[in-house]
Amino acid sequence: MRSLRISLCGLAALLPVSATGQEPAAAPTEAVRNGGFERTLQTANLWSGVDKDAFLAGFRGFLTVLNESGNIADSPMPVSVAAGDLNGDGLVDILTSDPLGYMRIYFNSGTKEQPKFTIGELTLPFLALPEGDPPWVPPALGGNAEIGGWNLSWARRRQGVRVALADTTKTGKLDLVAGNYFGEIFFIPNRGSSAVPQFAQPQPFLRGIIPTMKDPNRRWGNVFAPLLHDWDGDGRHDLLIGEGSYSANNIHLLLNQGSPAAPIFNEEKKQPLALGEGREQLTPALADINGDGLTDILVSDRRGRLTAYLRPASWKPGDTISPSGFIATNGGLSPEEGQALSLGAGISTIATGDLNGDGLFDLLVGRSNGRIAWSPNTGSKDQPKFAAPADLNGTAPTPPSWLQPSQWDLDIGVARGNFLAFANTVTAGEDPAAQPVEGTRALKFGYAPPSNQLLPRPSLTVAPTKFFDRGGTSAGTDAIFRDSAEVRSLGGPNNFFILRQQVSLQIGKTYTLTFQAKGSKISNASVTLGWRGNKRLGEDRFVRGERGAARRERNALSDSDKVTSDFRPGASWSTVTKQYKIEFKKERELNKEKFTSEAILEFSFELGAPDGVLYLDDIKLVPAG
Repeated sequence: MRSLRISLCGLAALLPVSATGQEPAAAPTEAVRNGGFERTLQTANLWSGVDKDAFLAGFRGFLTVLNESGNIADSPMPVSVAAGDLNGDGLVDILTSDPLGYMRIYFNSGTKEQPKFTIGELTLPFLALPEGDPPWVPPALGGNAEIGGWNLSWARRRQGVRVALADTTKTGKLDLVAGNYFGEIFFIPNRGSSAVPQFAQPQPFLRGIIPTMKDPNRRWGNVFAPLLHDWDGDGRHDLLIGEGSYSANNIHLLLNQGSPAAPIFNEEKKQPLALGEGREQLTPALADINGDGLTDILVSDRRGRLTAYLRPASWKPGDTISPSGFIATNGGLSPEEGQALSLGAGISTIATGDLNGDGLFDLLVGRSNGRIAWSPNTGSKDQPKFAAPADLNGTAPTPPSWLQPSQWDLDIGVARGNFLAFANTVTAGEDPAAQPVEGTRALKFGYAPPSNQLLPRPSLTVAPTKFFDRGGTSAGTDAIFRDSAEVRSLGGPNNFFILRQQVSLQIGKTYTLTFQAKGSKISNASVTLGWRGNKRLGEDRFVRGERGAARRERNALSDSDKVTSDFRPGASWSTVTKQYKIEFKKERELNKEKFTSEAILEFSFELGAPDGVLYLDDIKLVPAG
């Protein structure tokens, strides 16, 4: 399992880092590119759960799973969807979780016959936290190299959250159950009312997990999509789990061995309920598909098909259910894959609910492009019929997009639960408080106002792990040279921001860094310049060990250095100046080279939510003389 790759507000591309020691054509007099932030890239503002084209959407994300060609590769994950009346007005609302773990509730403001959704209100919990001491997973088993003891795959294993709703207390309040990429199941009770739901962050975090395995380090599946439903009719909610990533998946059933208020699920009594028969990335939903009064199972898969599993009236514990056919484009069920309704390209999730009040179950679809779609049921109780799902509209956000600076790499903590964080280049006309020092734009970091109307603004504080080092060095590894700000920030607090750029430096020169800064509620602000040199001396050597073992030794010189300095912005623009002598202290032979093989300029800081702000402008890094 590798780290989840994200596509979201707050990350821009960094040019590839060279470690070959080959000399660039020339080092510019001004090392920093776009230091005035005049050149920009547009990135969608998705905090309100609506994209710039006014479609309901969440952040996009990629997880490493088995693809259809049989290879382990990054694949786009869908938004997860659930349906239910969350505010007691008799209308079906939508709860979603995007692949990064952000949950939103889209309250239905339409009518019973015509649903209407405007915005998504952010809500806790945020269940994508890499809590606990991560194990090291060898690369041969799907792990990544460690950074100071922090395994990159661990940091993303709790993402790809799949959600469902259930009235476990039979009071009209819908509780939340969620699964994740790591194969964990969380139960989050609704502590609010039937009119105002309240889902809290579990404290401590691991207390929210429903145990489904004897040994947490020996997992029987991953990419879990759970449902709570009294399947055996004994008055206790049972656990149905769809799984993903690997072939031969099923919908599994764990019967409740406890009480309605204190469920207990036993791995040894887990049974396959709906046979996947080679289908992958399974998400279950419940509905009476054929009108016989029994609750059946509807399952989406990797290829966007919907398979029906009709429950036999004679079902008893231990029985499995084979596929009854695909939901067909012309209505009803068909054994032919060519007749199957398509949910669209990529992996999808599904939920069922009567959104238009006609007594028939409709389809909600979470897509891997981040959007949410709906397909009303135009068939009958015994023969459902659906058109291809259409993306749902909402109210476009303000601003619809952020303008982030090109040629800079950004991490604003979105992957760590930094609710409503943003980075945006602004003019004095757009933000009178900015008043850029140079040019027309300055870079602003801060927190957007919430779009929530019923729910309170979500607030989350994530402390840094013991593996995190703000200075960029952990356990002898210079994380400053990693080619991603996201990698650099692994294990950091959720409100930790990074701005960085690869630069080219001349060895032996003294550089002067100047920049303008101002803001409030800023802590641990620092600027780091790191440089590295490599010089190949010849072919690599192979050294033989015992019993025929051999290891490769690089025949090269390598050295690095970095300087980290604090800065303390005030309420008004102030100039910060730093100087650096670019030289190598250990491998002095590298000082005869002309250019560094690699160099990174990085700004890092923490902002206090909800109104912390930092402005930066006019960043220059120039050689003296």
